[in-house]
Amino acid sequence: MHSRFDEFRATPLGQQLEALANAPERYLEYAALSRVGVPAIAAIVHDLQTHFPEIAGNQAARQFCGAAVAEVMRLHHHDVLRPRGRVPGDLFTYGAIWTPLPRRLPFPELLAALRALPDEIGRRFAAVRFARRRDRPVGTGLSAVEYLCHLRDLDAVYAERVRLVLAEDLPELPSVDGLAMATERGYATQNPEAALAALGRARAALLRLLEKTSPVQRQRTGLRDGVRRVTLLELVEEIHRHDRTHVQEMNELAAEMGGLEMEME
Repeated sequence: MHSRFDEFRATPLGQQLEALANAPERYLEYAALSRVGVPAIAAIVHDLQTHFPEIAGNQAARQFCGAAVAEVMRLHHHDVLRPRGRVPGDLFTYGAIWTPLPRRLPFPELLAALRALPDEIGRRFAAVRFARRRDRPVGTGLSAVEYLCHLRDLDAVYAERVRLVLAEDLPELPSVDGLAMATERGYATQNPEAALAALGRARAALLRLLEKTSPVQRQRTGLRDGVRRVTLLELVEEIHRHDRTHVQEMNELAAEMGGLEMEME
């Protein structure tokens, strides 16, 4: 889940909502709804309305619920089929509709998806109305300009993680605080065209590193946040999930801020 939710996630309400969304039986409900073209988040609407009535007026809490469901679906190798489908009831207006069946991408397809990100995010950025590109959404999140800068800078972090896993035995791979980086580096005032161009260069450099790896090297491991061992292949899948999260969020910004709603391809 994106670090913009870290503060909310640590609250008692955030922990309770995450426990609801992450309950093992929930994935079966999310998958069943996805097979009939209904947003997966509809599976928890009844429980949210019954047990968490206070979130009706809490935009950040509702956004967190959407992010928690999305994390479950991506970890089970689903992707967004349509970014906005009508959710029954009045708690959520729209929610993502996920692919009916899970599919774990082979490594060449993962690289192809990573290669497509700069152009894809650029198209979605262009769909956000010019006057609103530096505005943050209601609730929690970054502006469209800040997302471009975030993606650009994360590619340098990813490249360093790849180098560490290839060179060292079980290196530490700590997370970064995306919201703190946005503030410290002044993302809101940066030039979006320059950021997008730099993202293209950073992504090309990351891909050059990954293209040289062998199947054996992709099974080397690092230690995420001091507790979770992950292979290099799993790190690449994590990059892909992060990409898809921000493509979806940029699409939501375009819809919220008066731009053209873009469809996932």
